[in-house]
Amino acid sequence: MTAFASQTRSAVGPPSERPKALGAQAASELCRDARGAVFVEFLIAFLPVFTFFLCLLQLGLLFAVRLVVEHAATNAARAAAVIIGDDLKRYGNEALNKIEKKDGNRRYGAIRDAVTLSVAPFILDGTIDSVDLEFPPPDQPEAKVSSRGPYAYAPMDMTSVSKVRVRVIVSANCKIGLANFFTCMSFIEQQAYNAGLSFPRGFYPKKTITAEGMYPYQGASYAYPPS
Repeated sequence: MTAFASQTRSAVGPPSERPKALGAQAASELCRDARGAVFVEFLIAFLPVFTFFLCLLQLGLLFAVRLVVEHAATNAARAAAVIIGDDLKRYGNEALNKIEKKDGNRRYGAIRDAVTLSVAPFILDGTIDSVDLEFPPPDQPEAKVSSRGPYAYAPMDMTSVSKVRVRVIVSANCKIGLANFFTCMSFIEQQAYNAGLSFPRGFYPKKTITAEGMYPYQGASYAYPPS
């Protein structure tokens, strides 16, 4: 009995080494355990795909905003071609064939209203944050505009074609979380954001979208029914 017990103790090892042996055995079994591997692999594959899907949503929303802004620019140019030469009495006796970008100018306000109505759905849902108008020279697309006017337009005649060009500039909120970090911010802006030097966390990054519209300007007068 004594010899057998001695052999058993020597095979198992001294009592002080038994916890080490059990720990090594458990670690070995844990390394061979494949339970939950599929779930981990799913997470590794899912996160990039989900981020890519969100980026597609954000880009699709920005593309829709661009289409609406281009439509608004066309409406603004058409409205300007009608309003700039319209009846004096309807615009507080403001001068014909001129437009000035300032608050209180009725002709400018009417053109801006045409743009606001065109982009109203995106304003109401908070996608478009601000709207601005510029009046670049008709023959200089994408030209820089430094003044607020007044801008003068000569009606077209038999020898020349006069046009009016309107630029619509909107600030669009990128509202799709995570995707807006990749689609609406440059690398420098991302670094500044990570360093806490840009907009406060919780606010949407913004994307500036610009479109221009042009329309012939005839300077025609319009007859209104007597009031």
